[in-house]
Amino acid sequence: MDVESSAAHEVSVDWRGRPCEPGRHGGMRAAVFVLGIQAFEIMAIAAVGNNLITYVFGEMHFPLSEAANVVTNFVGTIFLLSLLGGFLSDSYLGCFWTMLTFGFVELSGFILLSVQAHLPQLKPPPCNMASMDGSCEQARGFKSSIFFVALYLVALGSGCLKPNMIAHGGDQFSSSAGADNAKSLSTYFNSAYFSFCLGELVALTALVWVQTHSGMDVGFGISAAAMAAGLISLVSGAAFYRNKPPQGSIFTPIARVFVAAFTKRKQICPANPGNAGIGEPARLAGSFRHGNKFRWTAASIVLLTRLLCLSCSAS
Repeated sequence: MDVESSAAHEVSVDWRGRPCEPGRHGGMRAAVFVLGIQAFEIMAIAAVGNNLITYVFGEMHFPLSEAANVVTNFVGTIFLLSLLGGFLSDSYLGCFWTMLTFGFVELSGFILLSVQAHLPQLKPPPCNMASMDGSCEQARGFKSSIFFVALYLVALGSGCLKPNMIAHGGDQFSSSAGADNAKSLSTYFNSAYFSFCLGELVALTALVWVQTHSGMDVGFGISAAAMAAGLISLVSGAAFYRNKPPQGSIFTPIARVFVAAFTKRKQICPANPGNAGIGEPARLAGSFRHGNKFRWTAASIVLLTRLLCLSCSAS
């Protein structure tokens, strides 16, 4: 990696985009707020995900096989959308703003789920699905649409949050702080795993009990309250965070390579094919200049250019 790109990679800024101050920003004091949203978010999503099949089957009156499919699609979508969250964070928004934006998306999904579970107008009439006599009305049309919109708002928010919570906490520790930083970073990751387990424990005991005995509307409402508490924790630490600026889309340099190849497609091969592509100054505008980051790729391109030029000379 070039020295310039390495130095740029180490730059951290506060939430206003100003350079961080070592004594004020980062460290375990800032990471504690990230641990807060991690614990509350996993508490909220685990309580919904682990008891969702009960709601889909018992209150939305989906057949058991379809209810199981709804749950697996929901969980799978969360993990697939983690790719989107990581891409947006690294390329455009940064960890903090990605977490804040999609945290509110997830919160809106929990609120909508709670409203639907509470209002009889948004659910099929009550019915005992265990009777298996086919008399229960399955949720369709507007009722089904409201349910799936709420469910996938939760999936979108949670999926884009998950890859950024641990990463943002790790960003609070400077890589130039030496042995003390390594110890603090180890402490943070241990604490992150503990907060994850604590959130799961509360979700799978207390919140599932509430859903079973007080109703799914109350359970979804508590999940919404937990998510709101997590967002409050995230925002409370904004003044202390070290934020790594986004680096731009990874697809831009790839696109530039194809553009350069297309614009030079009619370029005449040099008289000496052995020197093709070597020692030529950069002629493209902007920041698309030759570097040492992918030297193996450059060597492959030079070899391919030589073969093409030899073929051109032979013909």
